[in-house]
Amino acid sequence: MFKLTKCNSEWSTSAQTIKWVERDSSDRIKHIHDSNPKVGFSLAMDPYGNQYQTEPITEIINDEGGVIHFKIKDVEYKLFLTDYFKNIYLQFEGEITED
Repeated sequence: MFKLTKCNSEWSTSAQTIKWVERDSSDRIKHIHDSNPKVGFSLAMDPYGNQYQTEPITEIINDEGGVIHFKIKDVEYKLFLTDYFKNIYLQFEGEITED
C-alpha cells in the first residue's frame, strides 16, 4: 500500500499500485516506469483504476528510507512506500510518539 500526502496539509490518498509517467515535449506518454522517479516524471496512483496523477516533478528533495519527498510547481508531497514507513518517519520527525 502506498500513501501520498501533501506537506503542511491533511490531504492524502492511498493506492495499491503506482507508476511514474514520463512524457515527451508534446506531453504524450513516452514511457511508464515502475520505480526510480526523476524530475519531469508524474506520479500515477492506481493507474488502471480510479487514478490520481500529479503534475510533473520539479524537484526530488529526498528519496530514501521508504519515503520519496518531492515537489511539483507549488505543492510538496511525501510518498510513503508503506504505512509502516510513514509511522517510522513521523516518529523520527517527532510528529507522533509511541504509546
